[in-house]
Parts: sequence; C-alpha cells; structure tokens
Amino acid sequence: MVEKKVLATMMFVMAYGLALTNLSEGQMPATCDEYNPLFSPCVPYLVNPDFSTPTSRCCVGAAQQLTKGNNPAALKKLCTCLDDTTANLGFLSQKLIQLPKMCNIKLSFSIEKCVNG
Repeated sequence: MVEKKVLATMMFVMAYGLALTNLSEGQMPATCDEYNPLFSPCVPYLVNPDFSTPTSRCCVGAAQQLTKGNNPAALKKLCTCLDDTTANLGFLSQKLIQLPKMCNIKLSFSIEKCVNG
C-alpha cells in the first residue's frame, strides 16, 4: 500500500515538472531565446519552492549560459533575460540567485544585482 502511494506521488511530481517545463518554454520571452539551455532543465527547480537542489542537467546548462555574461553587452542581455523570465515565468528570484552557488559556478558578476535590477 505504501509503495503505491510513493509511486503515485512520484508520478505526480514528474508530470507536474514536465507540465511546468512545457508551459514555461512556451512563455519564454524573445529576449531569452539563446538562454533556453539554462531555463529548460532548471524550470522545476526555479519555480517550485519544494525542490531544494537543481539537477545535474540544470547545473550544466546554467554553467554554459551564465558564463556568457563576461562582457558588458553580454551581461546586459543576460540580466534583461533574467529580469524578464523572473516576471513572466514565475521564477523564484531567490532560487535564481542561489543557482550559481548550488551548482558551484563562479561568476564574474553579481547575479543578485542582475536579478534584482
């Protein structure tokens, strides 16, 4: 009986995560097209307060995309995208700010300033 409840809960969480991913990708602002590898695998972590750690796939995408902010023009574009997605997709800004630390990504900029303006 317990196994059935656990299995049902796992199925619900997986379906919920898939639904969020598909819904969020459809709502992705045009300013963020090139950052899709960051957002697609990280959506469940970034929108769900119950997810305490990002997946390894999320961390790989985050590392590839967040390190693009290495010059002023690229950083401005990245920050605009992060600001747009936080508002449009319901990303939890605290989780977005914690993402580099959770994934051991060293940034050359303050993601907190980027996310919070």
